[in-house]
Amino acid sequence: MAGSKKTTKSPIKADAKAVAKKTTTTKKKKKSKMGKSVKPNFNTYIYRVLKETHPDIGITKKSMGIMNDFVIDMMDKLATEAKHDLDITGRETTLREWHLNTATKLVLPGELKKHGVSEGTKAIRNFNANRKDTKK
Repeated sequence: MAGSKKTTKSPIKADAKAVAKKTTTTKKKKKSKMGKSVKPNFNTYIYRVLKETHPDIGITKKSMGIMNDFVIDMMDKLATEAKHDLDITGRETTLREWHLNTATKLVLPGELKKHGVSEGTKAIRNFNANRKDTKK
């Protein structure tokens, strides 16, 4: 009789242990996913610009990684400088066109500065024109 009592209790305990194991393993998986930071990837855009300017030239994976890191670094520098400019003004909390315009002038040298400002201005103009068209 003592042997039959053990068999009736053990499946319940086994099920409870299995459920507890499943919940702990799923919690561990969620933690590992939350811990990873996703690095932005500009490979597609770099490749499009390359093919637009030089259709017959390719790029290696290593070179693409270097270009991607360069773009990320430049974006970080521009964003940091724009945030610094925003902090100096003190009264606003929103980055505006002129914050990024000033950051571009401060970070980029010579001709790149002129091209960066003109391309940014053109992008804002096109954006505002398209936004007005969609409101109608």
